[in-house]
Amino acid sequence: MALTGALFSGVSGINANGNAMNIIGDNIANANTIGFKSSRAVFFDLLSADVGGSKIGLGSRLAASTRLFVQGGVETTNSSTDLAIQGNGMFILKDAQGGSFYSRAGQFNVDANGNLANPAGMAVQGIALDSAGNPTSGVTNIVMSQLVAAPTASTTVALALNLDSTETVPASALPAPDLAGTSALPATWFAGANFSTVVTVFDSLGQAHDLTYLFRKTAVANEWDYRVVANGGEITAGTAGQLQQVSAAGGKLAFNPNGTLDTVAPTNTSIGAIGAINWANGASAQTIAAPSMVFTGTTQFALPSAVGQSTKDGAQAGILKGISISNDGVITGQFTSGNTTPLYRIVLGDFANPQGLRHMGNSLYVQSNESGPVLVGNAATGRFGSVLSGSLELSTVDLATEFVKMVTTQRGFQASSRTITVTDTLLEEVSNLKR
Repeated sequence: MALTGALFSGVSGINANGNAMNIIGDNIANANTIGFKSSRAVFFDLLSADVGGSKIGLGSRLAASTRLFVQGGVETTNSSTDLAIQGNGMFILKDAQGGSFYSRAGQFNVDANGNLANPAGMAVQGIALDSAGNPTSGVTNIVMSQLVAAPTASTTVALALNLDSTETVPASALPAPDLAGTSALPATWFAGANFSTVVTVFDSLGQAHDLTYLFRKTAVANEWDYRVVANGGEITAGTAGQLQQVSAAGGKLAFNPNGTLDTVAPTNTSIGAIGAINWANGASAQTIAAPSMVFTGTTQFALPSAVGQSTKDGAQAGILKGISISNDGVITGQFTSGNTTPLYRIVLGDFANPQGLRHMGNSLYVQSNESGPVLVGNAATGRFGSVLSGSLELSTVDLATEFVKMVTTQRGFQASSRTITVTDTLLEEVSNLKR
């Protein structure tokens, strides 16, 4: 090998350190790239030659550029669709051809087609959920456009009120109850009641209807009758301008001497069901069963009659107006109706050897033989990290470390160059021996 071997060893050092400088330059250039994972150069020595019984190295080479999948810092943003992963896992993205890509960069927005996508137009993958949060699909695109929350009919009404114990029996009587639905002018109904309140319920089409509760003091001590009426013009075969009874025979509220609701026979409260109401708009017949008519907390004290609490279920149809994303990746829709409904769960992918992923640029990776197959799962479960909404994972590049590496790599490059110049000088001296 003689001196010429030193020349080639120097060249190998120049090449290895030059490539290492390229890696350092790439790291520094991506110091502000969201989700970027820094790389480091891995050097191997070249096979040694046997010279006079001694093993002499033949230089070095850049064996690999290893990407370090360590946790980056987290930056808070004002966008709910900006996502960071705290822990293991990568977002799964698909292009228009169905190819799978993986990324830690969570700068997502809703594109023109309604897909939650990255800036390159690749769709974020998730699983569709029903209103109870149960999966209804396999892994698919997360589509956020024109989502409408279906209406739900009211089936429960709960009232907690106080009925004034000092009230007297009204001079006018309530219309006699009729199973077919008593109908009368509003003035007739209100003249026979001591107190009334309105509860708005929703039918199966999401249309709101006002149910008026009328409470009447009776001649029996500590006892009140109540009826429930609705606008006759909203009921099939009803009369516009009149209130029609929708609670069959009505109901009775009985109270103990201390003003609390009496629930013990034989004088206990008797609650009648509402409906079935056949709304004129074509909605399904609406019924609120007796057990779902709740008066818990109702009292009869010597205080003005007033409603303390009024709740009911059901909701109108609503259009998606916003979303929120929880740590487990569940996307919850916020609708104009006031409803909040689970829509999708973002899924994550992980690999036995993330360093083996093939880097494709644009903060994207693809599976390779070295990475092993993808493991798909839910955030915040098992080995997968949590999803942080309104956050972005910063680059893992440490500029101070990179500058130190730059200095040492520069010195290595200079030393390898000096090896060539010194060897050249020695060869020149050998050539001069002939003179």
